[in-house]
Amino acid sequence: MTYFNETVRLTKKYIEQLKTDGIADAVVSGKGINVKKIKKTAVVDKLKEKSHHNTVSLTGLAEEIKNCKKCPLHKSRKNAVPGEGSSKAKLMFIGEGPGFDEDRLGRPFVGRSGQLLDKIISAMGMKREDVFIANIVKCHPMIDPLHPDERGNDRKPTSDEINGCIGYVEKQIEIIKPKIICALGSVSATTLTGIKAPLGELRGKFHDYKGIKLMPTFHPAALLRNPNWKKDAWEDMKKIMKELARE
Repeated sequence: MTYFNETVRLTKKYIEQLKTDGIADAVVSGKGINVKKIKKTAVVDKLKEKSHHNTVSLTGLAEEIKNCKKCPLHKSRKNAVPGEGSSKAKLMFIGEGPGFDEDRLGRPFVGRSGQLLDKIISAMGMKREDVFIANIVKCHPMIDPLHPDERGNDRKPTSDEINGCIGYVEKQIEIIKPKIICALGSVSATTLTGIKAPLGELRGKFHDYKGIKLMPTFHPAALLRNPNWKKDAWEDMKKIMKELARE
């Protein structure tokens, strides 16, 4: 009887521990406790809950971005471009800002640069929907805001525009918690690393962004202008793939 009582006590204690771990529906039968199946179900449920929470958070943030009037860029934009992709992405690509095509569609990297980025992502063995794509600033910086319908009207964002907008991408990173961030271009690289140095000195190695590995590389637009840089950019992508594969 003593052995039986001790077995019951230990079983109850184990079930209570399962409940503490978030596994409330432990089942006891003559064949024992079905722990493996229950644990798997609980983990899947928790992942689904996290994914749903992230999606809701990103959606709410996107609405806030679309209504943002923190800097003058909102006056000439056609659409703010919050970003898009998986709310549980292991990899984030962050560029500098939307261009002509992105401003019209409200989506990041949809012009020629975006087509090249899509090819890079595909060559890495992923799909666009597997990653998250965003920019440092969420509205189109224009040389001449009075002529938003003209192509070739792009410019780099100013420090004031970056400072006014950086909180949004920081929040996106905080929600998604990627394993790796790929900073596309010098604006993204210097902003996220905090290092004011040429991109050539920053790329090719990982930096730290609040505990997340960050790899600076060339912006796809720069690769279109300088195809000979594509080899170096691919070396950066190979380092990212190797790091992702270590998980």
